[in-house]
Amino acid sequence: MTLEELLAQDPRLPAVWAWVHAHMQGDAAHDDAHLLRVARWTRRCAPDLPAGVAIAAAFTHDVVNLPKNHPQRAQASELSAQAVLDTLPGLGFTPAEAQGVALAVRDHSYSRGAVPATELGAALQDADRLDALGALGVLRVAGVGGQLGRALLHPTDPWAQDREPDDLAYTVDHFFTKLLRLDGTFHTPTGQAEARRRTLTMRAFLAELASELDVAPPD
Repeated sequence: MTLEELLAQDPRLPAVWAWVHAHMQGDAAHDDAHLLRVARWTRRCAPDLPAGVAIAAAFTHDVVNLPKNHPQRAQASELSAQAVLDTLPGLGFTPAEAQGVALAVRDHSYSRGAVPATELGAALQDADRLDALGALGVLRVAGVGGQLGRALLHPTDPWAQDREPDDLAYTVDHFFTKLLRLDGTFHTPTGQAEARRRTLTMRAFLAELASELDVAPPD
């Protein structure tokens, strides 16, 4: 779906999009395109949910977006949830709808480590994690690595076999601290199937990288 098609799902969504656009500090991995992809996959993972609520959760899930190396990074989803709770009732959502979106936004974060308690929360978490996998995941991790000034990989131990992985220093280490751990954390059948497919794509990328480095691929 295009932005126009998503906005047409509910008359309240243009105001939600405008609010997010005015407040979210985007980066290479958290931009308009990311929000649109998460919105599409939230709908696919929970097609029976009201479209306006599902898309609102996707649009707002990163409204407070802090850099990966920010000291409050682990609280970003809680800050986003509070902003949602404060704002959505003024944009036409009922208090119950705003509360449901806020709970989903709060619990979507990987660093928070929460298991969503609602169907919306499960769909949003799955959709957001899918965007960290596959070819898009490779592009996004490289983009964030460039912003943080990380080296691409450790020169002698690229798979962190004899050291602790450090994804603040090396971009490839993020595969081992997070990305390859995502498969198996998905909740919806749609998310689970797509995660398996995208994880294979990432492992194929690492196998090709190993070949070009002339080293054995990671386990």
